[in-house]
Parts: sequence; structure tokens; C-alpha cells
Amino acid sequence: MRPAALDDRAEELLYLSAQRYYDAYAGSEATARRMLRRVHARPGHPASVALARVAETEGRVAGVIVGFPAGEGEDLARRFLRLTAWRIPPWRWRRLVRHLNAASGMSPAPAAGSWYVDALAVAAGARRRGVGRALLADAEAIARAKGATGVSLDTGLENAAARRLYESSGYEQRDIRRARDARAARAIGGSGFIGYFKGV
Repeated sequence: MRPAALDDRAEELLYLSAQRYYDAYAGSEATARRMLRRVHARPGHPASVALARVAETEGRVAGVIVGFPAGEGEDLARRFLRLTAWRIPPWRWRRLVRHLNAASGMSPAPAAGSWYVDALAVAAGARRRGVGRALLADAEAIARAKGATGVSLDTGLENAAARRLYESSGYEQRDIRRARDARAARAIGGSGFIGYFKGV
């Protein structure tokens, strides 16, 4: 485990960590990927290389995790919005507004004083080799070192693989947020979110 570097191309894995939601935000896969490539080097937002850590196996990046103190989440999210919204083509702005309105209040609130994992992804060729657990263990070690109460994270309700990983790693469900209707689910890119917490 180590801090991410720009030549790791960790933004590709960050995209995969929340593909449905990035696509709904940006309007298309191509726009979402391009947006992440352009802002990854910039500091102060959740998709920044400065907040990412990577796991390596056999000299290759096998996974990525992004974490920060839960209390900083709103400021980081606003910075991401400022950096990215103007990159979305004007004809997609109406969809972006629908996405933001639908997503408002949908994300489970992380536990106070916790270390928040905003993104976690494992490369396809490295799955089922313990990389996800190693990334979580790294976040837990950081949380302890920072004096955090524990680790908070969330994932889409449909993401069965992530839910199995978190629950088998000792994370407990603490909040479920469902889209109010099918239109809201389409706008945010999924039917809702489930929040988890593990004390450290």
C-alpha cells in the first residue's frame, strides 16, 4: 500500500468504483472518464490523486481507495462540483440538475468523527485475491492513527459484491437510503445507497 501517483492512472479505477453514478452525473461514460482524467491531478476533491492510495501486486496497481475525515466531505464534494460541472456539455445541464436534486440527501451520513472511504475499487484481474480487504485494512489503520472513531463507507444497493466484502470484513449496516421513485433512480444512477460503519 502506498500513496497514489499520477502515473498510476488511478482515475480509471476510481471511475469503476462508482461507474453508474459518474455516468449519471456526467451524462455518458466518455464524458465521465474524460472529466476524471482532467481533474485527477487537482487537489481538494474526492477524485484527487492526493487523497488516493493504491495496492500493488506484481508491480501493477491492483486497487485504489480514497479516504478522508468525514467532516471534510461536504467541502470536498463542493470543490468537485466546481471543478467538473462546467466541463459537462450545456445540453446535458438539465440532466445534471436532475441528478443533483435526486442525489441531495440520498447519501448516507457518515458517523461523526469517522474516517470516510469515498471510493474503493479493485482491478478486474486482481479480484478475489484479498486486495479489497487489504485496502479496507489500510483505511482502518489510518483511522486509528488519526484518532477517528472508525471507518464509514457506503455503496449502491445493487452492488452485491461490495456489500459482501464490507459485511464479511466486520462492517455493520447503519443507514439505507432509497430513491423516492423510478425517475429519481434513473437520475442518480441507482435505486439508492447503504451506509456501513466499523469501529476501530
